[in-house]
Amino acid sequence: MDPTLASDKRINVTETVVYGTGVMESFPNDFKELLRQTSDRKLRWVVVFSPTGCDSMLRGLDMLDEEGKVGELPKQRTTFIATIGPTTRDYLKRTFGYEPDVCAEKPSPEGIWEGITRFNAQSN
Repeated sequence: MDPTLASDKRINVTETVVYGTGVMESFPNDFKELLRQTSDRKLRWVVVFSPTGCDSMLRGLDMLDEEGKVGELPKQRTTFIATIGPTTRDYLKRTFGYEPDVCAEKPSPEGIWEGITRFNAQSN
């Protein structure tokens, strides 16, 4: 597509979006309500599937400080965070200074479950 090339040397590319993510408008309120409903649990996991919802998720968990970074976490926590893969994990680290508790080795429900199971076994 480089315009400096002769027309017979250029390759035409058509970009098509085949996948996208977004935050549902109702997510912050829905998430806050779910956190309220599960506040008495001894242990709960929040699984993040894309960078798009990270900000709303961390705000809902009241984890962000004034600079928009994750502040110091309490020593005794009941809520933990897992990511579907390294893209979301790296986004949390780079943008919010937060290392999630688990990053699935395989980006699948089974991979997340394996990571959470391993984390729970090591924590006990």
